[in-house]
Amino acid sequence: MMPTNQHTPALKMRTMAAALCCSAFASPVVAQETPVGFSVGLGVAAGNGIFVGEDKKATAFPILRYDSEAFSIGLPDGARVTLFDQGSFRISGIVTPRLSAIDSSDLADLDGFDRELTADGGIQLRYNIAQQTRLSLRAVTELTDEHEGSEVDLSVSQALPIGNFPLRVTAGAKWQSEELAAYTYGVSAADAAASSFAQYDPGKIIITHISIGTAIPINDRARVLANVRAEFLPDEVSNSPIMDEKVSIGALIGISYSF
Repeated sequence: MMPTNQHTPALKMRTMAAALCCSAFASPVVAQETPVGFSVGLGVAAGNGIFVGEDKKATAFPILRYDSEAFSIGLPDGARVTLFDQGSFRISGIVTPRLSAIDSSDLADLDGFDRELTADGGIQLRYNIAQQTRLSLRAVTELTDEHEGSEVDLSVSQALPIGNFPLRVTAGAKWQSEELAAYTYGVSAADAAASSFAQYDPGKIIITHISIGTAIPINDRARVLANVRAEFLPDEVSNSPIMDEKVSIGALIGISYSF
């Protein structure tokens, strides 16, 4: 079992809400409209607690990234390299952090259930079905040898330009392998031996999700970023003894300055 006190809060996001919301910065809402060049800023993520004993809380995190047509890199969403680009269709190689969902220093009921910060690598395909409609496919597998799980996420997004509030609505579903689902939502034999929870393996799962986000320009360089996202957890997840909710809801707001 992993030690519980080797990671500082700066390196490890401590709630599922933070992990859920930070993924919004890698979503089509922001990634496709980010200006070329460097961006810095600050974001705050908050959401409901989905694990037993988890309270609602907010987490602040830095926004630091560089974007170009060929590649992008930054926090919190990782790195992208364009492999093929033909206008409406783009294929990219990506490496992204997977922010931990559980930290037992915050969750007394889940003492010893720490899940480490891991990294995923894979490909991302984006196809513009119409001028304001985009289809995205993201397939990744874990690179850090912590659980060796995989995920495939298929989504469609629609831009809704409404004055100075350029909204984008995204809906989709993601498949997670048995290894990833067990690591995130399950109770391993070691977890069960160190706690009062029975061993539980959710198996392969599909999670549907929906989000709405915006990037509102303040001036030529500064933008306010906002996103609300909900993930609807299947029975295989909500039946886990460490789970306390059937829907994971998160929201973020941040400000980014480009130069």
